[in-house]
Amino acid sequence: MLKSFLKEIIGASPALYDPCPSLLSFRNKCHVLVLFEGSADDRCELQEEYLANQQEALASRDIALLRVAGGGVFSSFEACADISADQIRADLNGPSPEEFEAILVGPDGAIKFRSGRPVSVQNVVELIDRLPHSDPVAHA
Repeated sequence: MLKSFLKEIIGASPALYDPCPSLLSFRNKCHVLVLFEGSADDRCELQEEYLANQQEALASRDIALLRVAGGGVFSSFEACADISADQIRADLNGPSPEEFEAILVGPDGAIKFRSGRPVSVQNVVELIDRLPHSDPVAHA
């Protein structure tokens, strides 16, 4: 309680209590679909099929796509993002580098959905439409 009182008085940096500091640049701008693409996991191939030709659909709904693979973080389908793979994995309590997981992070930085199975863009959009801003994490 004393810590929170001191934060109120002094004012703390938002990064200190942000639910996912590695995604701070996306805060209050868009949802972020983070795909942990395991090196030894064939679910990545199915996820690729689900995302084929869907960049416009993601962009039209303000959904950023980040792929965590091979120790790097990649934005969209190609561009390398300036985010540490280890940090985003720690922030989101992501899977080991060998495993697949899809995590949807809301504009508030909170995890809205996580799935060990590949997800379609349509399912992500429907989920966003159903979730009020303060909903807890949904699991699949």
